[in-house]
Amino acid sequence: MTTSNPGPTGSFHFSHASRTWTWSDDLFGIFGFAPGDVVPTRELILFHQHPEDRSEIEALLDDVIATGRPFSVWHRLVDAHGATRQVVTVGAGDFEAGRLQGFSGYLVDVTESVRLTTSREVDEAMEQMSQSRPAIEQSKGALMMRYRLDEQGAFALLRRYSQQANVKVRDVARTLVASLPLGGPGREERHHWDRLADELRLGAGDEAVS
Repeated sequence: MTTSNPGPTGSFHFSHASRTWTWSDDLFGIFGFAPGDVVPTRELILFHQHPEDRSEIEALLDDVIATGRPFSVWHRLVDAHGATRQVVTVGAGDFEAGRLQGFSGYLVDVTESVRLTTSREVDEAMEQMSQSRPAIEQSKGALMMRYRLDEQGAFALLRRYSQQANVKVRDVARTLVASLPLGGPGREERHHWDRLADELRLGAGDEAVS
């Protein structure tokens, strides 16, 4: 089966201290704006959600703002030009000394990938996502944020840990996600992740993640 590359990816951050949002230039573009055209707010985000998805996204935002709980959601937004986009959003709380400071994440535009995929394949992908995919996407988002990796690099890191620990990727992802509300893995585990991330950056052991 032929697969297509993911579309544009934008990043975002919400600060509890200032109650403000920060968007990357690519995220402005996904919403149909030029950088700086609008001030990102919760209300703006909700306004551009597809009507059938708006209540789910509103509940998700309220939850992550309050708890920092990791999330992954496949939804639709309507951009400033009226076009409907299929997107995947992942994110998690930013904790410091156990206290929630805000949250950060990524939004990937998968509109073109979905368009090129058959209806049956979409159904299968959605079913898979409803089971193990959320934890994998959430853990990838956490690794992307901590190690400044792109999506492919985060998944390579997840696979490398999985292979070294001889544990399935989905189980590694679930363990990592479960640790996020507590500030992430313990010190020893964090050192292990750090070492693997350094190896990945240096290109060591490429055959393990091919």
